[in-house]
Amino acid sequence: MTIAITTGRVGADTVRKSRLARRGGERRRRPLLRRILIITGCTLVTLVATVAAFAGYTLYRIDHDVHHVGVPASLLAKGKNDLLAIVKGPDHSEQIFVFHAVDGHTNVLKIPSGLALPMRDGASVPIDSLSIHSPTSIIAGLGHLGIPVSHYVGVDLHMVDAASSLGKLATGKLSISSMISDPTGTSSLLEQVASHIYLGPGTPVSAVLSLMNVPTAHPVSVPTNKDGQGHVVLASAFDSVMRNFL
Repeated sequence: MTIAITTGRVGADTVRKSRLARRGGERRRRPLLRRILIITGCTLVTLVATVAAFAGYTLYRIDHDVHHVGVPASLLAKGKNDLLAIVKGPDHSEQIFVFHAVDGHTNVLKIPSGLALPMRDGASVPIDSLSIHSPTSIIAGLGHLGIPVSHYVGVDLHMVDAASSLGKLATGKLSISSMISDPTGTSSLLEQVASHIYLGPGTPVSAVLSLMNVPTAHPVSVPTNKDGQGHVVLASAFDSVMRNFL
């Protein structure tokens, strides 16, 4: 009997000690888990703050270097939150797009650089013969044809080396959207482009950055024909294209 009682007590003590040991281990693990979570949270906050500060600094640098051009407010008032972007590159290349945001989606309209625009004097001249530094005639001509514009971004890279990153960007061989995985490279390239950018009234630098996420590989193209004098003019299908675009 004495042996049995002693054995029972020893067993009970062993179980009790085992439970206390487990509780002690749990207590030690909880502070460790808290420290890990706190450190992880602080790291994420620091990372987000660093990225935000870098983006803000880049935005400031770009905004400081861009050129602002004047366009009559009456012309821009005819637009429907449409952004005209013209990139003049080396070797007489030029890309012209109109971006129109609708229902959470951005439609892209590609305009041929040779499209003839009506001028005040009654003559018609191709877009690529007009200055992107002073876009009033371009915007007025597009508005007369039925292509509204409310914001403007012009990028003049016609003097850069065609084989450089800026040259490839201007000719469409290099897409900023393909570089988003490398924010440093993208920001560096944008800073290089900044001094070549011409912004219209009410067009923020953020509008340029937002275009990075808009694919332009498959835009809607303005349908055109050539008239008897060889001018590039709008085709009859233009009205239906614009209805779908807007």
